[in-house]
Amino acid sequence: MNKIKKLQPKNIGQLFLGIISIAILIITFSCEEDPSSLGADLLPDSDKIEYRYDTTLIFNSYVTTNEAIITSNLSHYSLGIIDDPYFGSFKGEFAGQFLPYLNDTNIMTHNIDSVMLFLAIDSIYGQVQESLSFNIYELNSEINEDSSNYSNYDISILYTEVDKINTSCNIQGDSLIAFTLTDAFAEKLKSDTAFYSSDSAFKSVFKGISIIPTISDVPGGILHTNFTSVNSKIILYYHTDTVDSLSLNYSFSNGHRFSKYTYDYSTAIINDYLTNPENENDNLIFLQGINGISSKISFSNIDPWFEGDSSYSILKAELTIPVFNDDNIELFHPPQNLFLYYYEPDSTMLFAEMFDGSYNDSENQYSFNISKHFMNFVNRSIEDSCLNISMVNPLNYYYYYPYPHRVILKSGENIKLKVTYIKHE
Repeated sequence: MNKIKKLQPKNIGQLFLGIISIAILIITFSCEEDPSSLGADLLPDSDKIEYRYDTTLIFNSYVTTNEAIITSNLSHYSLGIIDDPYFGSFKGEFAGQFLPYLNDTNIMTHNIDSVMLFLAIDSIYGQVQESLSFNIYELNSEINEDSSNYSNYDISILYTEVDKINTSCNIQGDSLIAFTLTDAFAEKLKSDTAFYSSDSAFKSVFKGISIIPTISDVPGGILHTNFTSVNSKIILYYHTDTVDSLSLNYSFSNGHRFSKYTYDYSTAIINDYLTNPENENDNLIFLQGINGISSKISFSNIDPWFEGDSSYSILKAELTIPVFNDDNIELFHPPQNLFLYYYEPDSTMLFAEMFDGSYNDSENQYSFNISKHFMNFVNRSIEDSCLNISMVNPLNYYYYYPYPHRVILKSGENIKLKVTYIKHE
């Protein structure tokens, strides 16, 4: 007699799990196949799409200096000096007004203890504590608030060195630098009640300060400072007959301010690249923050792509540029991002396309996805093969250019462009 075995609930569950497991395995093995070739073996030979790969394209590069930039009333400034054999010297100086938080005329009757200048530090680049000091000078000429101040404006015409008002400077941790200001300056801050009647009255007497770095040992370094931080201020400490430890604060946020950035490449390795003719390929690419140095790259062997009337579909075009390890790379580490951008000829736009490239620390290189741009170029929608490469984000240059990083990249055959494409005859 045949027996009919009924499936118990436990057995049904096991069977269901087994079916699901088999399905997952099938899907998994299917997904391991290149998605671009899925189903290709089912097409007749006449209908198959031919995917091509190219890694033979190489580039020329050319190093350029940038124009002076407007530095009026920014939030961040880079202060310090860097002097290294590749980039030469860089110097960042500051001039700006400060205003009291409150127009408190009672300060005239108080006893002054000390006066300090504090600046918030966002980052430290290089060796600052070991090789730099900063001098603070009171301005004896007014800052022109009616015009934009550029990074090549000569701050030295606004002060004289006899008007130095700090006795020391000290970096506290990695987020604050403190300057002890002179007793004479402190007494001047409380010498007349008229100074505190209005901001304009205060600025007529206290025209501002300048911060000028000096270097004692190479290679130096840079402080990236935030003047709009609540921690960036002058504090006048005082006491009364009945209360100790009082203070009056002065802010930079509402005062006019700007910075001067000076570059000297004359004795540096980079000078040989800057004096090369533009049609001569540079074997290194130099990039410097704060709008110092940029470079250009262009295809050097692109002609075979333009033979006949062919058009292309670019599936992926990845550009990789390796970093050159100079002697100071551990101290002056590469930035996290670089930017490629294309200028559109005869356009009112600053640029037509921009590509953000991230730094791969393990590979020691930057990678850019330029697929759309490369397709437009090989299909003749774009005529110029030149791409600008910079440390400055062209979309946000007003905020980002004070960052002081510098980096050297390898050029020529070291730059790799891996292209996956379809050619339409």
